[in-house]
Amino acid sequence: METPEFVNRNDMYGQMAEPIIYERCPEILANGISVGFVGSNKKKTKNKVKVVHGECKKVPSLYKIFCPYDFLIIIYEENCAGFTDEQMEILLWHELLHIGIDDKGNAYLKDHDVEDFDEIIRKHGLHWSV
Repeated sequence: METPEFVNRNDMYGQMAEPIIYERCPEILANGISVGFVGSNKKKTKNKVKVVHGECKKVPSLYKIFCPYDFLIIIYEENCAGFTDEQMEILLWHELLHIGIDDKGNAYLKDHDVEDFDEIIRKHGLHWSV
């Protein structure tokens, strides 16, 4: 049987992300935004060069019929195979920072401040993933 490309990882990444959400991203909870966590065995790159460790996707309204989340965070597990727990927590924080909330309380997908997020760079440096 072929290994599935995507696997529900709410048990693993969701538990790891819970204190991050409470401590660093409380606006997610305050606005009732639900986040699901997915693992992928795919090795993803951007422009065939840059390794992609994870990504945050906003679930389109139509898909919410089948998916109970507002956002999905996908972790490309093969690209993170050597990560320490601290690096994985930083990656989860990074992906959670993509969840933006406008002044009306609507959630949207937020772009990077720079290549990463300023908050992470100040705390862990620009090259935390290597």
